[in-house]
Amino acid sequence: MKAEIIVLAGQSNAVGVAHIGYLQRHFDEERIKKFENGYDTVLMNYYSHDMKSEGFVKTTMRCSEAGKDTFGPEVGMADVLSLRYPDKTLFIVKCAFGGTDIANNWASPSRGDIYDVLAFAEGDERDEHYRKPGWCYNELVKVTNESISILKAQGYEPQIRAFCWMQGESDALDEKNALPYIERYEMLLNDIEKNFGEYMSGCVFVDAGISECWQYYEEINRQKLLHAERTENSFYIDTIACGLDTKNEPEGEVDWAHYDSDSTIKLGELFAEKIKL
Repeated sequence: MKAEIIVLAGQSNAVGVAHIGYLQRHFDEERIKKFENGYDTVLMNYYSHDMKSEGFVKTTMRCSEAGKDTFGPEVGMADVLSLRYPDKTLFIVKCAFGGTDIANNWASPSRGDIYDVLAFAEGDERDEHYRKPGWCYNELVKVTNESISILKAQGYEPQIRAFCWMQGESDALDEKNALPYIERYEMLLNDIEKNFGEYMSGCVFVDAGISECWQYYEEINRQKLLHAERTENSFYIDTIACGLDTKNEPEGEVDWAHYDSDSTIKLGELFAEKIKL
């Protein structure tokens, strides 16, 4: 029996910083209860900051950071997929970390000597784990391998059917990182395929654009779109054209860097719409 895997990776808008308490502004009580209860047929193995499921669990809220009533795009994704494929059990592998960039933290092996350079100056306050370029990529490979092993042990034949990427905000802070963004992203994808090629037949790659609040957002999004247009099985989500917003929540202290609660649900739905199983 096949186990169809959807990988969700990136930085904070993949982690999910949307507040559960604001959902009542956008959805009725029944829909919110569905989000809260989670999805029995869409299971998730996740690692995000200090939250790690250590195996597949129901996809639900509060899988972002410990002690926070927040959620990520996996909820909207699971909602769509559970309705579209009611007779399937699907598996999300989520690996996402806020404030991380592809210039250093998501650097993949094809970047070569990037591994010989510390991401931060000596004496930086962040601990040693955060001073290793490529650590996010390494964790993604580790969590994906763990997920494949778990599913194999349960008698499944794992298949990675989609790779969903929500990242680029940190790289859009600096022109020197924005300009080579897609070259680095393509290296990452090539290395992912080297690692997991035997499981990736028919896999689609879905890349979401970043919001307007980042200095070089136009350059990042331009490259993302061009990559999708010239690459087979690749899709670009124009989050700005789709109306995803960061301008309303939390009330009185708007978090301009992160999608509002309804937009976080919508992001997951947009990812799911590109996935055909």
